[in-house]
Amino acid sequence: MKKFFFFSLFFILFFFFALASESIVSVKLQELRFGILRDQLMNYELSSQTLRERLKQMFLSKDDYMSEVKVNILESGIMNSETEGLDLKMSLRDRFGLYVINSVRFLNFKPALELEEQQKTIIRLQFAFYMERTRKYPIASKKYQELEDSITSSLSDEMAFTLLHHGYCLVMMGEREKAFLKLSKAIDLFPGTHYAENASLLISFLEEGEKKKEELKNKKKSPDELAYSLFQSGDYEETLKTLESLPVLTNDQSYIKARSMEELGKTSNAVKEYIQLVKQKENKEVAIRANRRLLLIGNFYQENKSLVAFSKEEASKLGDSKAAENIEEGKSLVLKPVIIEKVLKSETPSNLSAEETKELNQIKENIRESLEVSKGETTKLAAVVSEEKIPLVPETETLRVKSIEPTQITKKQTPQQPLKLKVKLRDGREVVCEEVRIEGNLAILQLGTFGLNLPYDLVVSVQVSNYRGVVKIVTESGTRAESSRWIQNGSGDWTHPKSTESPIIRGEVKSFRL
Repeated sequence: MKKFFFFSLFFILFFFFALASESIVSVKLQELRFGILRDQLMNYELSSQTLRERLKQMFLSKDDYMSEVKVNILESGIMNSETEGLDLKMSLRDRFGLYVINSVRFLNFKPALELEEQQKTIIRLQFAFYMERTRKYPIASKKYQELEDSITSSLSDEMAFTLLHHGYCLVMMGEREKAFLKLSKAIDLFPGTHYAENASLLISFLEEGEKKKEELKNKKKSPDELAYSLFQSGDYEETLKTLESLPVLTNDQSYIKARSMEELGKTSNAVKEYIQLVKQKENKEVAIRANRRLLLIGNFYQENKSLVAFSKEEASKLGDSKAAENIEEGKSLVLKPVIIEKVLKSETPSNLSAEETKELNQIKENIRESLEVSKGETTKLAAVVSEEKIPLVPETETLRVKSIEPTQITKKQTPQQPLKLKVKLRDGREVVCEEVRIEGNLAILQLGTFGLNLPYDLVVSVQVSNYRGVVKIVTESGTRAESSRWIQNGSGDWTHPKSTESPIIRGEVKSFRL
């Protein structure tokens, strides 16, 4: 009897440890896979790079339109891809393994492993960053604060990102004391990282701006000098208040006023000022800067074809056509947001708690409100365009073609279509570019002077844009093969349709070229 008891106990313990070991390995593989996909999607280091460029532009080179276009392209690729690969499907075995792991972590005074909570955190971060990108700073700030309160690991990349970008949003809202606290916390918790470096850079810009402002006030400088200093330090609300005290504004001061209104989200008011500055003949330099702002607004921030057509024509008159071409070229690389469509179309899962359901519904409501605000601003902008007697271009019209014979259209238009690469992404979006470079886990889509960085795994296929040429795969040893279309298979290797040859190994590929 005793032998049977000990044999049974041994068998049960053996089965338990075997199941526990298998379950732990399964959970660890899930954690590794999730971590890799998360880092590719979030691209934290690239986000710090773009924020640094944004800060330099904001405080040092406000009129560098090329830098601004590049930042817009880069930002569109961060936290802006489908998250289906991050969906966790935890079986009973996985949950058992997670329970065992967390029990051991608890005994070692370590925080619990929360894979499902991390998945929810990513969705929240995507939403907050989208609101930041579109200058909805109050909504972004609120969501970043909720994230800071809910993230359990105080030393995670998610916490560092949240503190840094929350600080930036607070600066843009004029709440600089609160921003200083968030940025200082990021420096204290993450010393020596790119997060701390950017937080220090932002604090130094703020302190330098405050110092200059105090010096000007103590020296009782004129309001126009004070307004320029406030503008350079990024204090746009105070800039507008100071300019209001001036009886008459020069063209340069009017430009600063318009830029301040634009940064504060008063786009239609800013556009009205820019149009007047473009039309004036006294100061050509200001007219060029104002017209570039119209090009940027019409292409990136508040799309309006009539405004773009007007500013392109004015750019030609001002001898600044190259700027218009560069901005339009950059616009073609900007990715449309995935998070908006994903959240609005998603059904509320039945397994969510009441609190989680409420948060998801709140995010949906914030997105709808943001879209309504954007529509309202679009309507105001259209009214300004009409008031300023700018010729209207229907929003569905993409190209104005003169009335000529169909045969003439065929003959003249076909040669004008340059051969490009068309890159299809896993979430259905397509990007046209001139070259695709592979650097580690990144695919860099190059078009002229601009490049769009994307996770390599997000690329599904690369083909010629109009089936008139071939795409060359270039490896370390040189050109390996040619085809009109290349497809990345489930293993990440590259093959072409109806190919009987062995796929080209993922790690060997360096670029795709025409």
